[in-house]
Amino acid sequence: MSGLPLCYPPHFEPGKARVAVRWLQQAYVQYQQWCEQGKPRQAQAFHWSAPTDLGWHFSEPIWSGERSHGLLNEPEPFGFTVQEGGAKVYVVLRGTRSAEDWLDDLDARQVSVPWEPAEGRVHAGFLLLYQSIKPSLLAALARYPVQTPVVICGHSLGGALASLALADLRSRWPQRTLDYYSFGSPRVGNPAFAAWLDQHCLHAFRIVNDSDLVPQTPMAICGDWRYQHHGQTVEFAASYASLSDNHSLADCYGYALQHSQAPVNDAVQR
Repeated sequence: MSGLPLCYPPHFEPGKARVAVRWLQQAYVQYQQWCEQGKPRQAQAFHWSAPTDLGWHFSEPIWSGERSHGLLNEPEPFGFTVQEGGAKVYVVLRGTRSAEDWLDDLDARQVSVPWEPAEGRVHAGFLLLYQSIKPSLLAALARYPVQTPVVICGHSLGGALASLALADLRSRWPQRTLDYYSFGSPRVGNPAFAAWLDQHCLHAFRIVNDSDLVPQTPMAICGDWRYQHHGQTVEFAASYASLSDNHSLADCYGYALQHSQAPVNDAVQR
């Protein structure tokens, strides 16, 4: 079974999306290395073995701070920035892994966007986590000239963080070239937030498997809150036997980008 093929909208660059998947997989490797080292609480105590691909230059890990979860309050690495030569910079943000991440996922109250002139309301848990990684993210970006183009990418929860980073960085640098590529991202904010991003960030693409449940959360009407996706949807259909397979970065999303006309991976159980 081939599934519904990927159809690319104008300005979508498959090469950028494939590079994003490549480095997002390394963000999960980074987290696994941190676990194997006993989850050190201090960034300087974590020894990340970054990829050694020729010509690519990596920042220090993007690190979360404390998030007010009581006993569940463990700083952790969330990704990195990477640049090939003097070209564009990728901001790479992974998805949910720890109990703290799940607590952030579940806090679907909405709060006002804290950056002017951005508008609207956003998911409180996602914003709490983004604010905790923001100092490390800005420090990583500070090593590049402000005219350097930036591609912000994320998978799952990382896609939500990438949306908030997009709004924050656009408010900070109105003229900077910012692209956005997410994979299986949940909804992040209300219609006003989505409309502001759509107006100010034209090259924002959400790659979505229509069998993946994560992009359907939070629900469009969630109690007293309304949620709406931003950006252009780049959709395909690949239905597998489990929720995790439908959401898999490598076996679902990565495979579809490599096989856009027949995105169903026959090596994965259906």
